[in-house]
Amino acid sequence: MIHSLVIGFTLALASGADFESLVTAILFHQLFEGFLVWLPPVLSLLFALTTPAGILSGLIVFGSGHESAAEGPGAKVAEGVLCAISAGMLIYAACVEMLAADIVLDPTLWRASKGRQIVALLSVMAGAVGMILLECVTPFLLMTG
Repeated sequence: MIHSLVIGFTLALASGADFESLVTAILFHQLFEGFLVWLPPVLSLLFALTTPAGILSGLIVFGSGHESAAEGPGAKVAEGVLCAISAGMLIYAACVEMLAADIVLDPTLWRASKGRQIVALLSVMAGAVGMILLECVTPFLLMTG
């Protein structure tokens, strides 16, 4: 949930194509995470509100309106730092919490057949390739829309 808060904070600074690409990434992220993570209703509500809370806090900190939020080199540096923090949080969560727990430390997968282990690794690789393709296709989708 902290990642969603940082993304919302970053969105408060973004504008133009940066804003559109971040919103696209958030839509896909929240969509798939909402499908895959079965949370109790209270946690689901908190999860859904973290990105808007991040946007609100970013607008409070950086100011609202185009003249104060998105101009100047300081705003771009802040946006870059926030994007880097968010990306680092995602990489950590993916490698340590998800891959380690589901692939490396899962005794069920250890005992599974080699075929099932290969399918698990190929699934991870297919997900990575899918995200790369999504990043390659997104600019073209935004130009036509």
